[in-house]
Amino acid sequence: MRRALLLIAFILLFIVLVNVFLLSSRSQAPGPSAVARTASPTVSVTPGAPSPTALVSARGFIVVRRPLANSRVSSPLTISGDASVFEANLNWRIVDTTGRPLAEGITTASAGAPERGTFTIAATYADPLVDTLGSVEVFERSPRDGSIDEIVRVPVVLVHR
Repeated sequence: MRRALLLIAFILLFIVLVNVFLLSSRSQAPGPSAVARTASPTVSVTPGAPSPTALVSARGFIVVRRPLANSRVSSPLTISGDASVFEANLNWRIVDTTGRPLAEGITTASAGAPERGTFTIAATYADPLVDTLGSVEVFERSPRDGSIDEIVRVPVVLVHR
């Protein structure tokens, strides 16, 4: 009986120590920047250099080759890549940091699944008043329920001109 109580006490102590460690490490981890906490989509930050590689969706069905991640873009914006999607249908949108769409539409790749087809979009949108973080999203909607099946999000800086 005494061994069982000691074992239970040891397990409880272990759980408490693990929780204390986890809570203290979370409070020391760098949090989101002030820009990320604000509701304003405007920023005065320069992201890293543009990535030289294309971005690929989780299952590899959509590849966005242009624009490059972290690049500075303005309207009209060329979005291009390749995809293997149902009936070659792709949706696209340009959003600011709040998720507000600045432009969106539907395009068709040059071939549908199971083939891979290329796509190019000339997207126009109203330039922001100041440089703004945003994303270019290219995605496929489920033919069953309209939910997003595959998506590529390319982080960009929407440049004020």
